[in-house]
Amino acid sequence: MSSHHGIYMSIGRIEYASLNGTHIFKIIGEVRAQSCISLDKLLNKFEQDTAIVGAIVDLTDTTFIDSTVLGILAKLGLKLKQQYHIQAIMLSTNADMTTLANSMGLNQVFVILNYCGDANVCTKALVEENITHATMLKTVLEAHRTLMQLNEANKNMFEPLVKQLQKEQNCTFAQEQNI
Repeated sequence: MSSHHGIYMSIGRIEYASLNGTHIFKIIGEVRAQSCISLDKLLNKFEQDTAIVGAIVDLTDTTFIDSTVLGILAKLGLKLKQQYHIQAIMLSTNADMTTLANSMGLNQVFVILNYCGDANVCTKALVEENITHATMLKTVLEAHRTLMQLNEANKNMFEPLVKQLQKEQNCTFAQEQNI
């Protein structure tokens, strides 16, 4: 179940749909860093999109998300708030997920709602394509930097990890330059 470099594979997935400027992200099952590279890439494309009117992150089928996924969701919430002045919505029916999101400060950038609605929203799975260690490292690093921006507790919690990841990223970059 684990890959090299100690990054665990997910047994869940992220699905995505867009309808008239509203973007829907459905996180299903147990989702870890490995499954959110495509989500991060998608968020980076948002910078060119001027027609964004809203975003919904659906955690109603989520059983586990790691801090990288939380950081990428924080990045989504922050980007929508700062760039588009949109308050994104997070749907959660799981008290543990809601508590986790709140404890990480996601309630500063999302309106978190308890939701029991139609489970048949037509999202399609985001496909992971050719993930390199460098891409993975960059995504994990950015996600944790974003979490650190939300509050002091996150900053203290993730600072050692971010420093370690930066060192690893510098080494990876140096190795790629020598090839």
